[in-house]
Amino acid sequence: MKIGVYGSAAGIMNDEIKVKAKEIGREIARKGHTIITGGCPGLPHEAILGAYEYGGKCIGYSPAVDLSSHKQSNYPTEGFSELIFVPKNYKHIDNPLVCKKYRNVSSVASIDAAVIISGRIGSMNEFTIAYDLGVNIGILEGSGGISNRAIKVLLTDIDKETGSKVIYEKDPIILLEKLIK
Repeated sequence: MKIGVYGSAAGIMNDEIKVKAKEIGREIARKGHTIITGGCPGLPHEAILGAYEYGGKCIGYSPAVDLSSHKQSNYPTEGFSELIFVPKNYKHIDNPLVCKKYRNVSSVASIDAAVIISGRIGSMNEFTIAYDLGVNIGILEGSGGISNRAIKVLLTDIDKETGSKVIYEKDPIILLEKLIK
């Protein structure tokens, strides 16, 4: 199973939430699943580092065109088994914001389930893509950001069934157990 982990890449990140993000990555690897992220820093990268500790397969979908530009943007490389880049001939390659959305769609299209940890607007974009594609999504409760209220408000107001199940849980191990079932 390929499990996408999405969440805050910047901003204030509580140490307790970083530990939980790393535990999510460890549990994904322990269960023999592949972890997928947006190839950027922050909470998803903490999950990558956790999975890497257990020899997990760790794939990052970078918003850059190659490894050199990925590094120039100060995106992490540690822990990744593979980085997938935006095609160099992509029409909007000169717009980094559009490349991030290209990356979001591409990474979410490749997963079987998603986990949201905290998050801001980019994570909400990944959440809505996963929801619209009918992917089951686990929300790490108490992690801050969009996981506090925004997702619940969105789900109440959108009035659209897609087959996606949204699971809320504070414990990272239990969250993954529920999500994988």
